[in-house]
Amino acid sequence: MKTLHVPVPGAAACVLLYFVTPLYAALPWLHVEGNKIKDPTGHTVVLRGISLIDLGFLEGRQGGVFNMIDRLTNKNDPQGNSPGWYPRILRLPIDPPDSVSGYPYRWKANDDSFYNNLLRPVVDYCAAKGLYVIVDWHYCTDTWAKAAQTGEFWREMAPRFAGDSHVLFELFNEPINNVGDSEQKWRSVKADMQTWVKTVRDCGANNLILVGGPQWCQVLAPQATDPIVGRNIVYVAHVYPSHWLGNNPWIRNQIETCSAVFPVLMTEWGFTTTTEKLLNGTITNYGRPLVDFMEGLGIGHAAWCASYDWGPPMFQRDWTLRCGEGEMGGFVKETLYLKRNDDQPQ
Repeated sequence: MKTLHVPVPGAAACVLLYFVTPLYAALPWLHVEGNKIKDPTGHTVVLRGISLIDLGFLEGRQGGVFNMIDRLTNKNDPQGNSPGWYPRILRLPIDPPDSVSGYPYRWKANDDSFYNNLLRPVVDYCAAKGLYVIVDWHYCTDTWAKAAQTGEFWREMAPRFAGDSHVLFELFNEPINNVGDSEQKWRSVKADMQTWVKTVRDCGANNLILVGGPQWCQVLAPQATDPIVGRNIVYVAHVYPSHWLGNNPWIRNQIETCSAVFPVLMTEWGFTTTTEKLLNGTITNYGRPLVDFMEGLGIGHAAWCASYDWGPPMFQRDWTLRCGEGEMGGFVKETLYLKRNDDQPQ
């Protein structure tokens, strides 16, 4: 059953979203200056928050998107070492229909039902909560393999959110493009990203565009000297324990090199106690050092992920928060609380 946090049910709620004047102030537009994200007053903004799982899956199988947003914005939740939740941004993944099967609600080309009944209401609900959002086209493959599908998605979605000051576009979740050295990999990603950037800008959208690099968003250094042509571009990093542990200087150098020239947003990071090497970490050896690293560079972030069975998970199956040295739920909540007043739009 779908739960909409509006006073009228079903289709009538969606209609009202278009004809009722919002009872909240629009969030400030954000833009890029040098290697910083800034608001219209020139104040530097660092966005910190959380990534949801696929919207359609969450809506149909894990209690609903709106319930999750309420959970992640509850300022009276005493779990862990902080008295409430204070995210500034939520990432909204949309798994393409040819990358998954059996999900209850999925985007389909030339079909407005997903946008009208789920995505638009969610985006508007986040605005009412004072949250920026990332619309994340959640492919994890070579960009050239999904160029047509990705172009189709952004031709449909970009104009619909061009007037929403709180919406950011993440063009392609995790490019792989394992071709040659780092520079060659980036050039293969850049060619497709440049096309999609033009698609977004041609419809008049000036929203921040998030561009992932090759090797699952770990190659970032080549972007510093061979950037995407265009305005308001932010580069994306994804870092998990297996990339970070062992005092690995390579991943640090990739992020430092890019972030010295352009803004970087880490739209996935997280850990848990597990036998899976990619995700196996703790607060001491991964979580706190990584957060300190990001804060030192002025990098915003969205922790992956708000779920009890997508990993690494922040919750138990009964939606109690996972806390402790080897769990990320309480750590993420505390991190957001401690930074709740820092680097906010004016």
